[in-house]
Amino acid sequence: MNVPESRASQSMTMTSQELVEANARLEAASYAERLAWAVERWGERLLFTSSFGAGSGVLLHLWSQVAPHLPVVFIDTGFLFDETIAYKDRLVERLGLNVQVVRSKIPRDDFLIEHGADIQAKNPDFCCGVNKIEPLAPILREARGWVSGLRRDQSATRADVPILLPTAEGHVKVHPIATMTAPEVGAYLERHGIEEHPLRARRYLSIGCWPCTRPVREGEDERAGRWAGQAKTECGLHSALYEEPPTRRPR
Repeated sequence: MNVPESRASQSMTMTSQELVEANARLEAASYAERLAWAVERWGERLLFTSSFGAGSGVLLHLWSQVAPHLPVVFIDTGFLFDETIAYKDRLVERLGLNVQVVRSKIPRDDFLIEHGADIQAKNPDFCCGVNKIEPLAPILREARGWVSGLRRDQSATRADVPILLPTAEGHVKVHPIATMTAPEVGAYLERHGIEEHPLRARRYLSIGCWPCTRPVREGEDERAGRWAGQAKTECGLHSALYEEPPTRRPR
């Protein structure tokens, strides 16, 4: 999709009223239309990060159709499952994705020597900060829109996520598939011939770093296996979920 120069050069910030109006329109739009709107609005200053986890194939496929000229940013924390790395490689080939890999400046072994092999249990926020937040920061500073695959049915903390969510840092988070349900994810992947993350078959329904991820039990929500037994529910990339922006999703 080519972004018209006149559109791409317009003001990239959004007022509260613009957010309210855009959210109302996009709530009724298709997944592809929501993503296309963001691409047109922000052009090359639209960031897309993907974990290549369970269900990620949906938004990656949409991206390959709507914004193949823009990169997919993948944060390699050094603690990802081998299956995740292999899955990423297969989807990159299958969808023709342009993936930009970012990593911490501190090699994993040096990080563990300095902070301890149990750092994820002792201080998961610190570990995420060093290995996820800091590596992304230089790219995030240049972005104005930020696409993510959050869905409302994933957990209670995401139940009210709007299509467009402003952050304290000035970005607008874009959630094209916020309204998609877990059964619809499976149907979409099957319809388009896209394989699911191999660990999903073992009930890893939300997949992050292996020290902080376990399979989900029957009756638990999708993200119950992330940081199980701790108060932590997000890595920090989605901190805007806990702010009070001027627009929540329409009720």
